[in-house]
Amino acid sequence: MTLRYLLWTLAGPSQLLLLALASGAIFLWIGWRRTGRWLAGLGLAGLLAFGVLPAAAYLAAPLERRFPQPDLPAHVDGIVLLAGAERTGLSQYSGTPQVGQHSLRYFAALELARRYPDAAVVYSGGPFVEPGKGPLETQTAIAAALLPRLGIDPDRIVFEAGSRDTCDNAARTRALVRPRPGQHWVVVTSAMHVPRAMACFRAAGWPEVIAQPADYQAMPRFAAAGAFRIVANLQLLDLATHEWLGLAYYRIAGRTRELFPGPGKP
Repeated sequence: MTLRYLLWTLAGPSQLLLLALASGAIFLWIGWRRTGRWLAGLGLAGLLAFGVLPAAAYLAAPLERRFPQPDLPAHVDGIVLLAGAERTGLSQYSGTPQVGQHSLRYFAALELARRYPDAAVVYSGGPFVEPGKGPLETQTAIAAALLPRLGIDPDRIVFEAGSRDTCDNAARTRALVRPRPGQHWVVVTSAMHVPRAMACFRAAGWPEVIAQPADYQAMPRFAAAGAFRIVANLQLLDLATHEWLGLAYYRIAGRTRELFPGPGKP
């Protein structure tokens, strides 16, 4: 886990809302009523909107809907599965490869691998082994154990095991497989992550790449069904905010050329 992801885990929007509510209560208790009311009100309003009410679905939906399910060609040269579904600690603890919230990425990749038996399957993630970590404590090690169990021939699988973030995935995978003009490569990732992934793959110079969204999270049309699902709604808030900030950060840092990429050529 990089420092950036660690800081996000400790200071994501849901944590900040809880911190504001708790800080407000403390300030009220010690007599700083104006500051306490302001912080407690901010935290409570945010938790009401994004926790009790399903407002986060409306934040996530534009990301998930940006790239629709693709009309796939008759021939695909390669399938790129992006890391992010693996649960490293639980895999090491249980001794078996474990995936979590974004596991449908694997099922989407498996479906494509069956549909296109001649296509290469590329897993793009971190290193197989890191200092001080066990055999199932990296994303790539988990994928290497899991993909053959799902029925994908190990001889078809290529591992890109050096990247640290999405734009690294795109650049290092391109250098590894060297896609040629006219080839069709499909990138599989969570629907909310697709815009950022496509921005990175286009910036890395891939000649032709097709987005395959998986793992949808938001249901704004059925917003009432998400009311009072506090933990799930706050998790969705964190995911959507992470993606919006990631899109902005990559563009400002010059790592991508598009702020909010869409289907078709940039």
